[in-house]
Amino acid sequence: TCQLELNRCGSRLSQTPGVDNLPPLKLFNSLTNQKEPFVPEKGRHVEWYSCGPTVYDMSHMGHARSYISFDIMRRIFVDYFKFDVHYVMNITDIDDKIIKRARQGYLFDQYSSRASSLDEVRADVLEAVKRLESKASNETDPDKQAMHKRDLDKVQAALNSDNFKVLLTQSRDCLCDWLDSKLGSTVTDNAVFEDLPKQFEREYFVDMRALNILDPDRLVRVSEVVPEIIDYCQKIIDQGFAYESNGSVYFDTQKFSEADGHFYAKLVPAAYGNQKLLQEGEGDLSIGADRLREKRSQADFALWKASKPGEPAWKSPWGSGRPGWHIECSVMASKECGPVLDIHTGGVDLKFPHHDNELAQAEAYFGHSHWVRYFLHSGHLTISGCKMSKSLKNFITIREALAQHSPRKLRLAFLLHSWKDTLDYSEETMTLAASYERQFADFFYNIARAVEELQLSSESDSSVAEDFAGQVASFDDKIREALCDNLDTRRSLIICQEAIFAANNLLASSNGRTGGNVQLLQRLAVAVTRLLDVYGTVDVAGTEPGFKHKPLPDGFYGLEWRPATKELIRDLLQEAKQFFTDCNPDLAPELASLPNQLIEALQKSGIKAKFGDDKPEVDDLPIEAASIDRQVTLAPLLRAIADARASVRLQARERKLKDVLAACDVMRDDRLSRLGVRLQDREGNLPAAVGFYPADLLAAERSERAEREANKAAEKAAKAAAKASLEDRGKQPAEQMFLGDTDKYSKFDERGMPTHDAQGKEVSKSALKKLQKLWDAQAKRHADWLKSNK
Repeated sequence: TCQLELNRCGSRLSQTPGVDNLPPLKLFNSLTNQKEPFVPEKGRHVEWYSCGPTVYDMSHMGHARSYISFDIMRRIFVDYFKFDVHYVMNITDIDDKIIKRARQGYLFDQYSSRASSLDEVRADVLEAVKRLESKASNETDPDKQAMHKRDLDKVQAALNSDNFKVLLTQSRDCLCDWLDSKLGSTVTDNAVFEDLPKQFEREYFVDMRALNILDPDRLVRVSEVVPEIIDYCQKIIDQGFAYESNGSVYFDTQKFSEADGHFYAKLVPAAYGNQKLLQEGEGDLSIGADRLREKRSQADFALWKASKPGEPAWKSPWGSGRPGWHIECSVMASKECGPVLDIHTGGVDLKFPHHDNELAQAEAYFGHSHWVRYFLHSGHLTISGCKMSKSLKNFITIREALAQHSPRKLRLAFLLHSWKDTLDYSEETMTLAASYERQFADFFYNIARAVEELQLSSESDSSVAEDFAGQVASFDDKIREALCDNLDTRRSLIICQEAIFAANNLLASSNGRTGGNVQLLQRLAVAVTRLLDVYGTVDVAGTEPGFKHKPLPDGFYGLEWRPATKELIRDLLQEAKQFFTDCNPDLAPELASLPNQLIEALQKSGIKAKFGDDKPEVDDLPIEAASIDRQVTLAPLLRAIADARASVRLQARERKLKDVLAACDVMRDDRLSRLGVRLQDREGNLPAAVGFYPADLLAAERSERAEREANKAAEKAAKAAAKASLEDRGKQPAEQMFLGDTDKYSKFDERGMPTHDAQGKEVSKSALKKLQKLWDAQAKRHADWLKSNK
């Protein structure tokens, strides 16, 4: 076992240089399956290559599992540990999946444009179904069998439709595969194979930027390095580890494994020779019997593929062809990062054969066995416990996820899981993330109130204050310890949560007043802000998508950083003006001085404004306002608005002015909320809490409130309807209640009680007893109705 481990790792550890002042960071290295001290090749400089997407379809949550995780890790390396990271990512724009998808899309579009009749399309779909049924019957993978069954059911349902468009749309996948099998070899326009990856590369970056994922320092595409790939293949041939066969070039896995200092399948030794995985790695267009016969061993894999008709091609010493999938990453990473990578990242599903083949190719090319120092693999993503796969058509796109959850909430969900473990994308996972999001938002909101009110620490319980002081004193060290342990972001958030609980206890220990040591509260809030900013969870206005935001001044901003703007101030004043209008004429004298109080509050921040006849007017803001969070700049205005409303509300309560009280509620729950301001009334003589709060969370609060009110209204309406129904039933005298049931009874007595059933037989005594109870109940209802309607 020891010798095997030595062969797998080569001389990587023995070549680790000594570097001073590196953090005691340990990472789980897939090459050794254990945590190891992280020591880059060149001091604090880190060469990092990350496997990028194969761009043939929309990005899904499986992609997000890797790219959000790697973005968090990269940010920690750069912004927390202060490493100098050169982050390189590739775009795979030449691949079997792309070729096949591009061809199918092209052929389907042509077919759709010339298809003229429903009968013609139905006949072709039936032919396509035969091919799909054949594939399904030969499939042994249970997941793929289930996928084929779903596809067949979908097509069979479409065949029953008389709608031309429905039949085409619902049968698209089935028709595409059939058309490609018949006509794929006739597609010769290279533009067909270029347009599709360009389109989905653009879509990929739209999704990544929506998730607040930073662009790579260097982006490289396979199509840009084809000459380098050819040279790379030739050198591996010259080194004796590859061979040409029928215009293709294959890597000789046996010869590589037998060579001193080399070991094939370092990452997953048990997968060596696994034909299912090897064929998946070769691609759908490269696993025919003719391809298999070209290899010396079934474990060998293609570096260069001779192109068939209907495939893009480049000239090479071995004839026209195209790169294999695995060689692409070896070449791009070597070209951009050199002969040694400090970090290589990718999804765990890429371990074998892709990453194992990458390692073998690069080590054969460079002639050493330590091309990658640390291989870091992100865990799988499941959906409510079920496997997710694009090839199985069982996936959620990133855009579908973003329609349900904010980028911040998704990022928090990832932070609450180890980057290397399976993440289950489920309601439970997102509920936990939402809980943390609320805790952070409330914490920053409450600390801002504490700072504003500046209460004395002597008001709080001494034991609670002591516990909190201990939490703050140890906070930085605990966070550093967690992040040094394999970037344990989950533990870091739990540490934050514990400190927030201690802060909340401190704030609550003086009977609702802010209390506590304000300086300590601020210190904790700044530390938590700094950490969340490192993680990419602070939404900073004006940040160019894909790039890090500009440096911010020290302070705590909550989950959003926004400068004050003329538009925001104008909107706040306008809502205040409308509020005052809503409260007139009931409180005209009391309202007279309030607008001036708002203007005076703005002057404290160096901002000039006035209430014009039409709408408020605001002068240009001081230059420094652009670099200060709005919470700081506009705190006096928010306090003035809250106090003005409190004054109006007090007068309205004393004089029982319901319309004015309703206007106060609308100001709190709707007008201010829509501008990102949260206002909370507090009991006793405490002033209302007011401050900025994440807009999406406020929108969720409004939605929840509307749902509660709708449910309440529905419940009230149901009760009213039930009462009305009961009243309607009371209108009928008991003597009449059975007379209409002629299908059940044929004779009745003087009180309207049935005596004989529909067949003329006397009603039994037991049945009469039950009927009498019903008669008595109706008699009571009718009596009550008569009484209430006198």
